[in-house]
Order: sequence, then C-alpha cells, then structure tokens
Amino acid sequence: MTTQQPPITPAPEDQPDPVDPPPDARASLAKPPHRPGRLAAAVVLLLVAGLVVAVSTRDGSKPAEDTGGAARGASAAAGGLTGKDAAIQEVLDRRAEAVLDRDRTALLADVDPRNNAQEQLFDNLSQVDFESWEYELIGEDYHRPDLAEEYDRPYHLPAILLHYAIEGFDRAEVARPQVLTFPKTGKRWPIASDSDADDQLPETGHADPWDRRAVVAKKGTSVLVIADAEDKNQLGRLVRVGDSAVRRVAGLWPDGWRPRVVIVAVPDQRLVETYFRTSDRTSENVAAIAVPAFDTVPGWTEGGAKHEPLVARSRVILNPRYFDATDRGNADLLTHEVTHVATRSRTFPGAPTRLAEGAAEFTAYRYLQPFTVRLPKELARQVAAGSVDLATYDFYNPAVTCHYIAGFLACAYINESYGSATLRKVYRVLGRNLREVNIPQVQRKVFRRVLDTTPPQLSRDLADYAQAHAR
Repeated sequence: MTTQQPPITPAPEDQPDPVDPPPDARASLAKPPHRPGRLAAAVVLLLVAGLVVAVSTRDGSKPAEDTGGAARGASAAAGGLTGKDAAIQEVLDRRAEAVLDRDRTALLADVDPRNNAQEQLFDNLSQVDFESWEYELIGEDYHRPDLAEEYDRPYHLPAILLHYAIEGFDRAEVARPQVLTFPKTGKRWPIASDSDADDQLPETGHADPWDRRAVVAKKGTSVLVIADAEDKNQLGRLVRVGDSAVRRVAGLWPDGWRPRVVIVAVPDQRLVETYFRTSDRTSENVAAIAVPAFDTVPGWTEGGAKHEPLVARSRVILNPRYFDATDRGNADLLTHEVTHVATRSRTFPGAPTRLAEGAAEFTAYRYLQPFTVRLPKELARQVAAGSVDLATYDFYNPAVTCHYIAGFLACAYINESYGSATLRKVYRVLGRNLREVNIPQVQRKVFRRVLDTTPPQLSRDLADYAQAHAR
C-alpha cells in the first residue's frame, strides 16, 4: 500500500471539527507442537487499510458455543490429570483467580523470582476489567533442548489456551495460544517465562497489548482504549476520538452490530506484525487494521476442525509507524476501521473488497460533502473513457489507490442517488457472497434487483459522477 495525501476536500468553511463532526485471511494458523503460527493527492489517506476478515459456517451449522471455564475445568478433572499436569493446572487456576481478583501477591507466589516481567504484566492486566480469565492445558508439549542449560533442572513447556473476555466488550471469550515455562523447583512448578516459545506460536499467540510493555487503559461511552503508558497524557483524547468514530459509524450503520470497540494504541511493531505473520501482505504502509478476536484457535481447540470459530469481538490496532495521538485526522482513520467492525457480520469471505473498503471510506469521509476528488492518472483515464472499473479481484495491487477511490465513489453515488437505506441493502445482500469466484454473477443480480441497473451501466454512471466531482 502507498501513502497518499487526502483526496477529498470540502469548502474550508464546511470543514467540521474532525474530533466530533456532525452526526449525520484469516490466514491459516500454525498447529501446536507434537509430543517427544489504511481519493489521490486530494479524498482519503491511504494509510488506512482495514483488514476485513469475516466468518460464516461452511455448512450452515451453528458455531460452537463457548462453554466457559467451569466446563473446561470439569473436563480437565474428568480427564484425570495427574502428576505435573495436575500440579501445573492448579498453578494456572490460581493465576487466573489472581488476575480476576487483582491479587498481586497471589499471582507472584507462583512465579519464579527471576521472572520480573510478571510484575509489569500484573500491573497491565489490572488496567482492564475482565469478565473472565482462565487457562486450558491442551495436552501438547513444546520441546526446547536449548533451554536445558538456562534452567539446569527439569522443566515443562505445555501448550496452553488462554480464554478471556473483556467486560462489556467481548460477547464471548477470546482464545489466545500461549506457552509458559515451568521449571521444577522442589515439589513446585513456578512460572519462569511466558515467551520461551513465542516465535513458534501461531498468529495472535501471546500478542495482546498488555503482554510486552507498560500500558494504560480508559473506557469511554463506546470504546476501551489501551495505550502505551508513555502516552498517558493523550489517553483522554484517544477515548474522545474513538467515541466520536463510533457515533459517526452508527449514524450510517445503526444496526447489525454492537457499538462497543476495543482500540489498541501501543507502539509495539511486533504486535502489528502478528496479524501479518502468515499473510501475503505486510504492515509497512498500513496505519490501522480492524481484526477479529476469535473464540477458538485452529489446531489447538478441541473440535475446532468441525466448526468455524465465533468472532467474539473485534480490535482496532493502530500502527505505531503512522499513528500520532495528537493528529486531528485520527477521527477519520478510526471511523474507517470501526466501519469494518460494524459491517463484519455482513461481510462474508467472498464479498468484494472494493465494497468493504469503499463503504469504510465513505463512512469516514461523507461529512466532507460536497466534496471534490483529485483523480489519479489511471482513474482519470477511465473517467475520460466513460467507464470506471470496479475491481473484482486483486484489490491490493499497485492500482490500489484507484480501487479505494472507485469504491468510495460507488458508495457515495449509491447513497446520493438512492439513499443510505439502499446503500446498506446493497452491502447486506452483496456482502453475503460466500465465494470470490461468484462475485460477477451475484453482482449482476444485486444491481438489477436493488438498483435496477447493470454493472456496465453503473460503471458509466460512476464515470459521470466522478467527472462532476473531479478537481
């Protein structure tokens, strides 16, 4: 993705305060170990590139419901854990209780004295209100012979699923893969490290904002912002900008989602890179991404192969390379990403990317109307020829700037010509496309039924619309 100047520009006197404008792949994840993973120089900053990930059941079956920690604990007991597994599960149960009770002494009692990082972790976790927090041993082990000299005693590296839910934000528990190191100390198994096997974990493994740096957190009306402790003085502004973004999105997308969003603004590039670990894209020029938080981890969760994961909630992750807590443009950036959160339940795997990105761009910048657009050369050529190309495949290629602007124009045109209810209907119907290969035929049906037009005619109408708004 390339960085561009804002392409949509209103008359100066029409520019509202962006802090509060007027209302109006999933990639495959690594498996656990075996025994012995953001229109051109004048509409939208293409810093924003929402990572749209949607899920649906393959066969129409209902996703597996989270059964909660009590059921997991009962299952573990029924499984008859013995020896070190039983002892380690007891440590994990006490650790989970200490997190929920915010009991520093209890948590540190099961930590190796040399593991100072756990004190910071406890302080970080104490910033967030958790509805649940529990650990599940999944019966697989990591083997790292290179650690033998470091610990000089028997040690255990079990694969663990951490299940947690942030109170008021997660509708189900989020699952995170993790590996803890337990060196045997007498009859005890204290926690010596939580990062010895991080490089071998699948995506999202040990990659929550509280895992590495000192953080602060603050709730607003609709958002929970988790930010770096060094940005504590900016936390209030981040919350206000976040709440504003949610209100703006709800003005166009009033239903189909719960307007409660977790925003992560931690300058840890490793956290951002986690979501690109096995993807063909990189985070180099992405200012923010909206990512889902799942209740299962493929290959780790029992029965995970039989059910699609449930999206427990989404997170908006801000890229520290571009995000500036004092930048007034953050409201637009966040509005784009929150739109992805709002439309996630309507966005199936085969939904056209230009629809998802175009809707997000229009939602973020529609307050600038009447707008003008500086067209990049390729799009200007298409407009001159009388037909705007609506990319069906390969959206994020070198012509991505044209694709974003064309997607924006398509949504702006439909909204202006047919109304916002029709725009939402187009999204709702076309967004439920299951397979990308079916986009052309599904698009023809939707455009004829909802807009009473055809794709070629819409492309010609978009060229006229773009010409009318071009600088």
